[in-house]
Amino acid sequence: MKNSDQQTTQGRFLSDSHIEAYKNGIFKKLFQAINEDPELSLEIRLNDTAIVYYHKGKILTTSIDPNGKPKVNMLDKQYYSNSSLKKPSNDIEDINKLDNINVIRNYFNIAKKLVHLYKIGEEFTFQQNTALGNHSFDNRYLVVDMEWQFSQSKIKQEDRIGRTRIDLIIVDNVKNESGYNDIYLAELKSGIKATEGTSGVIDHVNKTYKIICNQNACDSLITDVTNIIDIKSQLGIFKGTKKDYNFAKKPKMMLICSYRGDLEKQKLEGIAQEAIIQAKKINMEEPKCILHNALIQL
Repeated sequence: MKNSDQQTTQGRFLSDSHIEAYKNGIFKKLFQAINEDPELSLEIRLNDTAIVYYHKGKILTTSIDPNGKPKVNMLDKQYYSNSSLKKPSNDIEDINKLDNINVIRNYFNIAKKLVHLYKIGEEFTFQQNTALGNHSFDNRYLVVDMEWQFSQSKIKQEDRIGRTRIDLIIVDNVKNESGYNDIYLAELKSGIKATEGTSGVIDHVNKTYKIICNQNACDSLITDVTNIIDIKSQLGIFKGTKKDYNFAKKPKMMLICSYRGDLEKQKLEGIAQEAIIQAKKINMEEPKCILHNALIQL
């Protein structure tokens, strides 16, 4: 799909000028700093906006205003208003300073410390590493987006469904028996804390099913996935040989669990079983459950 500056693309997209700013323009060194740091991820958002995440925290936003002028917004003040650490320098919002890689690196280092203190969570690292480990068309699965949410601003109030964020949007690079590439709405569970009650998983199954049953949400998801794959391919974020996708009309659910030892594995298997039972109760296709051993064997 070609993203022109004149088009009124719906969903998540970047204009040609925004993509070019990352490839060869004002955001080139910013993009270099993002790519060299495995704890950062660049995600495509609505209205020609890109957000840099660290542990689900939005630490930098880029956009192109209606006059074609590039703009940068730094970390929200919620992350440093009650911290003893100094807030990041405003230099990062000065477009003219974006040719200095050291200024950019310094900003990211400070911003990451602030986000880390604000919300420390093992699951955030698991999410980030899962995404980074599946950025190739040559893998079985391709992680397309993090923290996806169905935009309902143009949907009538009576037709809207409950708001929920999806941890990861994942595409199966191998076509299914019907010749379609499945899209998965993936929920992550990491470690023993994820086993503290099953109501959260059951609730997530129910909310995921509402997305699957909503035609507007399914159409929006396919549009977003198509746009993001195109943009991240242009930027070189996705590696390997790009596929000729034929996306299934409706997504499926995936549950990805990370364990460290037999006890956590057993508890997470129990949570996966709860998700499967709930799916059967509401006539939803059984979620695909993947268990990952987080222990490092030498």
